[in-house]
Amino acid sequence: MHPAIIVGLGGAIGSIARWGIYELIPSNPATEIPWSTVSVNLLGAFLLGIIMAISKIYNINSDIILFIAMGILGGFTTMSTFGFETFSLIESNKTSSAIIYILLNLLAPIMAWFGWKTTYSLIA
Repeated sequence: MHPAIIVGLGGAIGSIARWGIYELIPSNPATEIPWSTVSVNLLGAFLLGIIMAISKIYNINSDIILFIAMGILGGFTTMSTFGFETFSLIESNKTSSAIIYILLNLLAPIMAWFGWKTTYSLIA
């Protein structure tokens, strides 16, 4: 199967899963922080770390990695929504909330590393 189709199919699944998270964690104007976006970005990064560790340990087929990592997790996480929500907070004069939101999303690389290290130490 062509890699674009593999990634596209995974992306559809990831996007639907992201929508599900947005339904489970609806926006709450009282908190100002878009927790659903923070959740998908941090969870997605953590899961990517797990997938990459498993793929290195078990030499997983590259099509499976494309489907899960680039497709599902690429569709699940969202930098465009993060950018838009940050801009919206700033435009609404909620600068401190925007800064907290940015800092929370910067935890994503740490979550990816944590997922990798945890998985690698458990199954390697």
